[in-house]
Amino acid sequence: MSVTNQNNNQTSSPTLENAALWKRLFAIVYDILIYFSIAIAYRAAMLAIQVQINGQPAAGQRTEMGSLETLGLVVILIGFCSVCWRYKGGQTLGMKAWRLQLRADSGGQLSWQQCIIRCVLAPIMLGLCGIGYFYSVFDKQSRCAHDIISRTHMVLLPKGN
Repeated sequence: MSVTNQNNNQTSSPTLENAALWKRLFAIVYDILIYFSIAIAYRAAMLAIQVQINGQPAAGQRTEMGSLETLGLVVILIGFCSVCWRYKGGQTLGMKAWRLQLRADSGGQLSWQQCIIRCVLAPIMLGLCGIGYFYSVFDKQSRCAHDIISRTHMVLLPKGN
């Protein structure tokens, strides 16, 4: 219940400005460093499991992640972001550094569906020459394409939060 009340209090302050594109992009750079750390730890764990099952690889033999392992990494990264957005105040660590917060347009807690949609679409929008992100320059509410599709928005928190 406290999470719902907390989110309702967050939406009751209409004076917060929408997040600028450049701040979003800098937060992404911070978060990518965390994603790489998670990916390295995940790969180390998968390699340890492979060694336990198959034994040591021969000298010079490369081990590669299979499609199932890659899918596992994607699920872990989506889970990481979703947990941050749902249970850690709508912020990843990069977003905290830049005082950004993700909010549901409805004013309540972000749903798992909204989180997953954002996690899937945001990298696609970035990969398409950033077109989904640059849409925010023309949107009156500074929303990116994946904000609109997932029914979320990013705000800039005041200093001291």
